[in-house]
Amino acid sequence: MRVLDEGPGIPEEERRNVVEPFYRVDVARTLRESGGFGLGLAIVQAIAQAHRGDLTLRERSGGGLEARLSWPVRQAALSG
Repeated sequence: MRVLDEGPGIPEEERRNVVEPFYRVDVARTLRESGGFGLGLAIVQAIAQAHRGDLTLRERSGGGLEARLSWPVRQAALSG
């Protein structure tokens, strides 16, 4: 699953930090209208990991961010 935004994005050096609870990138801290507590991506990361999945954040060409959730494919047991 992919979520795409057209915002300012997240600098590569900050992407590891933004999945930590209450962490906000400096730009987000200065924008009062943005609200939030820095929990969204931490919650998404925790849910993904609880289901053996992964959250990947990367820059979009043209600006913004792509958040990609992936889960392993589960093979159905074959009954003989």
